[in-house]
Amino acid sequence: MNHEFDDFSFFTDDEADLFELSQQAFHQGDLPKALEYGEAWLESHPLDVDAMHLCALAAAGTGDEMKALFLYRKALRLAPFNGPLHHNFGALLESRRDYAQALKHLRRALELQPDFPEIYINLGNVLDALGKSEDALDMYGEAIRRRPETSDVYFNQGCTLNRLGRYREALASFEAVLQREPANPSALNGQGLALIGLGRDVEAVAAFSAAVEQEPGHILYRYNRALALRGQQNFKGALRDLDAVLEIDPGFIEAVLQKAEVFHQMGDRKNSWKTLESAAKLDPTCPDIACCRGLLLKNQGDLSGALAALEQCLACFPGDRRALGQKGLVLMELGCLDEAVNCFNAVLQQGENADIAYRVASIYARKGLVRKAAQSLGKAAARDPQKLVAAKTDAAFDSVRETASFKRLFKKFHLI
Repeated sequence: MNHEFDDFSFFTDDEADLFELSQQAFHQGDLPKALEYGEAWLESHPLDVDAMHLCALAAAGTGDEMKALFLYRKALRLAPFNGPLHHNFGALLESRRDYAQALKHLRRALELQPDFPEIYINLGNVLDALGKSEDALDMYGEAIRRRPETSDVYFNQGCTLNRLGRYREALASFEAVLQREPANPSALNGQGLALIGLGRDVEAVAAFSAAVEQEPGHILYRYNRALALRGQQNFKGALRDLDAVLEIDPGFIEAVLQKAEVFHQMGDRKNSWKTLESAAKLDPTCPDIACCRGLLLKNQGDLSGALAALEQCLACFPGDRRALGQKGLVLMELGCLDEAVNCFNAVLQQGENADIAYRVASIYARKGLVRKAAQSLGKAAARDPQKLVAAKTDAAFDSVRETASFKRLFKKFHLI
């Protein structure tokens, strides 16, 4: 006998249709109605897990996350082996940045439903947020294997690869998205960031311009285009974009700091320091201000002042890649080579970086550590072959250039 049908016999036709109406409203996108009908059904069917699940989804969709959390927890007490429940609860926890709990439920969902591709995507997102980027990439790879037509996973994979400095792989991920959605502004933006990382600033400007064309009011796309224009030494173009960003959002402090650095590159120290002061008025506690101050002081030759400013930034954010890189450069100029290597290695632990690897190689070469110098230069050249070309004339490598290790390296890249 169908027990569910028997249950319906105790209610009027209208009551019996409530859950069906809730489902229909949910699929039509009318989440408030779906929640209303679902909760009415639960009044007479308080142990219906499917209805709780649907109401939790609808509640989350309407912004009532506390109700959704309550419903998920209640449903899981009744159905602890329900994979979709664990997955959707995990996805809600992820959106609330409760990554530890999200990871717990998503891993349980994967145990219960290993063939569900969306679980791998959400697990990848959570692992990436927890700083476990390599594990995240494994999850994205598995999701792609199971559902290669899904653009979202390629996009998430590309973002992670960009953060790791693996720009060629990131570029391939964003291109996979753009093959399916040529005008996707987020993918165009990610593509532009990968191109900046590869030193292809002209192409990056084109990618960011295409993203701006799709969403003219999105300040991040204009901001990133300003970075690419700055890389091309097109300072006036960079300032135009930064001014446009600040017209939309005057409190975007990163744009203010970029303006300060652009003015400095233009040789306009007065406006550079004036702009930096305006950033300090916006948010005097922002550690990026100290990092920017350190850069300006370094370029003016005040190395001790620059070092103090960069250490102020790192006191707040010990892993800040930019501050660590700048500190390493200052320490190099001060002759503190071992300390500089420590800073550079801290950057490389967070992701590959051809410029930083080249700096490490040059220090090892100056210290006569041939094998370490060759290994570091090889890593730099793997990301950017031009680094090897530069090493052929860089005086830092004069004492090691004719060694067997370096000759093998040059031969590997067909430079001898």
